Amino acid sequence: MGVGFFQDVENELDINYCRSNDLPVIRRETGGGAVYIDKGQLFVQWIFQHSSLPMRVDQRFQLFVKPLIETYKFFGINAYYHAINDVHVDGKKIVGTGAATIGEAEVVTGNFLFDFNYNTMIDAINVPSDEFREAVRRNLLHYLTTMNIELDKLPPRSEVISVYRDKCQEELGLSVELGTFTDEEVFEMEKIEEKFVKDDWIFQTKRTQPKDKIFKVHLGVWIGQVTKEVEGGKMNALITMRNDFISEVKLTLTGVDSLNYSLQELESELIGTLMEFETLEKKIKSITEGHLSSNWTSAIYKVKELQMQQTGHGALARSN
Repeated sequence: MGVGFFQDVENELDINYCRSNDLPVIRRETGGGAVYIDKGQLFVQWIFQHSSLPMRVDQRFQLFVKPLIETYKFFGINAYYHAINDVHVDGKKIVGTGAATIGEAEVVTGNFLFDFNYNTMIDAINVPSDEFREAVRRNLLHYLTTMNIELDKLPPRSEVISVYRDKCQEELGLSVELGTFTDEEVFEMEKIEEKFVKDDWIFQTKRTQPKDKIFKVHLGVWIGQVTKEVEGGKMNALITMRNDFISEVKLTLTGVDSLNYSLQELESELIGTLMEFETLEKKIKSITEGHLSSNWTSAIYKVKELQMQQTGHGALARSN
């Protein structure tokens, strides 16, 4: 399992599960979220000088994914670019990418997804509830695809590499030559590998364990769980968002006995609702007749706020 440079490993992964199942854990030098890596994936990296790649991030990713897309298409998979840094097939993700500046090098990385062990990935992440894990399971199976799923027969890995090299040459107008690492490069890689598996590197980022959780399935699809104290009890909102609309919702309330509406009715009415504060507030008030409506609104909208915090954008407008 790999986590992003800025993540707290213990917040993101079930460390006991990883250790008991002999899953190595590394903390990489690039950003992004937790990922599961095994022999079913083939990773590619571009390492360039700063001046050799487009300045704009979106243009850099577009350039990088084009040979990946053309390779997938060569083998009969209708892959396409999904801004800003994904490749999709019929609305499902098949390539994730990342980028970093390491020393004087500009690094962009992506992958060919031959197959994927969904269950291991899902069981290895740290989640606040079994319901959250099942929501991740449903959505990951729905929104992530592989070459094994898309094709009747997997092509040999050597053939994929050969075709990809040709597509890179066509796109970059450069000759891509096969090479091997020098003894000096191998020595440096071994030193870096030693660093990446040490606890003081892996666990160096420490944050307070949050009571609320947000998880990105892929661009546009997020799962969040928020717990909120209310007078006499506690409420919990488990929300799946797709393109800022609620696609799944599970609400629970403990310690409060008298409601003039059913939570099942509220859940049903919220499906398809835009995750915008005033829209949520109006919808919830109409169903609850004001009973705990502000609490439900703030709890549910908090999922959107968590998502916006993680992506580095301001939340959708809300009134005070």
